[in-house]
Amino acid sequence: MEKMDALSRLIRKAPWLDGATSSKPSAPNYGWALVGLVSVVLILHLLIIDQPSASYVFDEAHYVPAAKCLVDGAVCNEEHPPLAKALIALSIQMFGDRGFGWRLPSVLFGSFTLALVYLLTRRFTDDRVALLAAFLLGFENLWFVHSSIAMLDIPAFFFAALGVYLFTGQRWWLSGLALGIGMLAKGVVAMVFIALVFYVLVSQERWLSKAALKVTARIGFSVGIPAALSFLVGLGIYDVVYQAFPSPLHHIASMANYHQTIGSPGMSDSVHPLRWFSGFPNSPYFVTSTGAEDGSIPRYILQYLDQPNLVILLFAWLAIPLVWSDIRERHPLVLLASLMIGVPYLLFILVAQVRVTYPFYMLLFVPSQCILSALALSKLPCRVMLTFCTGVLVWFFYWFPRNPLAPWE
Repeated sequence: MEKMDALSRLIRKAPWLDGATSSKPSAPNYGWALVGLVSVVLILHLLIIDQPSASYVFDEAHYVPAAKCLVDGAVCNEEHPPLAKALIALSIQMFGDRGFGWRLPSVLFGSFTLALVYLLTRRFTDDRVALLAAFLLGFENLWFVHSSIAMLDIPAFFFAALGVYLFTGQRWWLSGLALGIGMLAKGVVAMVFIALVFYVLVSQERWLSKAALKVTARIGFSVGIPAALSFLVGLGIYDVVYQAFPSPLHHIASMANYHQTIGSPGMSDSVHPLRWFSGFPNSPYFVTSTGAEDGSIPRYILQYLDQPNLVILLFAWLAIPLVWSDIRERHPLVLLASLMIGVPYLLFILVAQVRVTYPFYMLLFVPSQCILSALALSKLPCRVMLTFCTGVLVWFFYWFPRNPLAPWE
């Protein structure tokens, strides 16, 4: 009993919780600025949500038909967990079988993730840095594009971000529940749990000591058990309702077998993770254009690409040196964001040895990348920060999926 009490005291005094539980009142101006930011991003999404209205963008060709199967009481696309497809199915039933109905869940979850990034960053820093992190995510092109189409990623990563936020507030079971729900949308959310376990371990002063390992194990189980239970229960409910598999374990085995057969790393459309931060050829998700009367180069109308905001992406090479001293001192948020990028990235490098990988897989750590960039920018003069944000906006609108000069339907 004394050992457990000592362990509890060690957890309460742990450095990764420093400043994480303080209830700092938000300045009214920053609160309204966040509302304005989320509103602007939502409006931009809604301007293009129904374009194209009857054609699929990228992997919508897989997930929208799968959602329609659920509406009809059938099952298909069983190689992925069901939650995101169920959300699309619900949206189709509520808003119709068209672009708006397909894409609304991604739009909402992608936009509301900005608020989670703000709250998480503000928990450790201040409103200014938190708003900057949310701004960067809101105008990150790859995040915006995937928040505009009906895929699994954005709902999954919303719950992943929620799980991280609850984790930093010491809500272990609720954090695990959120992560488990995220895994029900896309299994790759499990990488976030692994990163959190590493975060607990390396945050401690003597992180290879027996006491540190005990703390890590205790918190890991406190988060991991509810995550696993919520994932298994969710799969079980789906399997019972749709009679898809005899048990959740059979369902997991089927998904694992499928992903072992997905293409070799050398496939032409595969992009190795080592190239994600150094530039890669963009893949057109959906492109339409109109010819000019004078015979000049056609202008695009819609142009959905796997194009990150290179202003943010390439800044990562400068951000790491800027926050390196904070990483060495194990500043809680800097260390958390670094591990939320580094751990999944290293795991994706390992995955790339056996199967195809795509640049949009980096969406898992784009929110953390924006947080780390905001922390690095806060160390620079205000003029540099404003110039950087201007560059982010210029790049974002240059690669905006809808050409504002083309005729609107």
